[in-house]
Amino acid sequence: MNLQAIKILFLKDLFLCRRYLFGYLAGALVSALLTVTPNQTLSYIGFILMMTVAIGSGIHMIAVLLLSESTDQTRLFVMSLPVSLLDYSIGKMSVVLATYLLPWSTMFALTVIGTIVLPEAHDGKVVVIPAIFLFLFASFMLQLAVAVVSESVGMTISVMVAGNVLLNLFLMKISALPEVKAVSDSNLIVWPVAIQWTILMEVLFIVLALGVSFWFQTRTRDLV
Repeated sequence: MNLQAIKILFLKDLFLCRRYLFGYLAGALVSALLTVTPNQTLSYIGFILMMTVAIGSGIHMIAVLLLSESTDQTRLFVMSLPVSLLDYSIGKMSVVLATYLLPWSTMFALTVIGTIVLPEAHDGKVVVIPAIFLFLFASFMLQLAVAVVSESVGMTISVMVAGNVLLNLFLMKISALPEVKAVSDSNLIVWPVAIQWTILMEVLFIVLALGVSFWFQTRTRDLV
């Protein structure tokens, strides 16, 4: 494994998508700030914008950094350099994850901080926030796995659409649970069993999807 080659590949892709990344970071900042405002309308608009940024940034970065290379012959040029398949795979997977996690973590952190700091917000909502953001991350990881395995834009977009539908069902179901609703409406930070199991399953799914993505990526032979 050539760490210098991985670093160069990582920085190259990061530089190429810098404008998109700055845009999504700005959207993440604005949406998170709107979400924690006391005004109910602005808060709802911020939440919708936050979900849009999380979903849009994921599919966009996968398309730009991963799927496009199978059609524009970029991989043909990269693999002609003294770079191994392992170096290429680590660099590629790392930059895709980094460009998603930067806006994702920004929104996550600001939402948690805002919920705790603002007097108008119920502190109990903090226990639901990780489950929502981990669901978004898990959905992104599924899209990434499908993109790596299939190299199909259509299939990846179909998974994204399915993830959007499941997200709405997830939000509806988890908010309707009596123990979750009771905590969300209070100022006590208590972790219901349903939330604990949800977070555990989401983390396991993310790890599994990452493992599958990396396994297929490092065993791809037809890179051109």
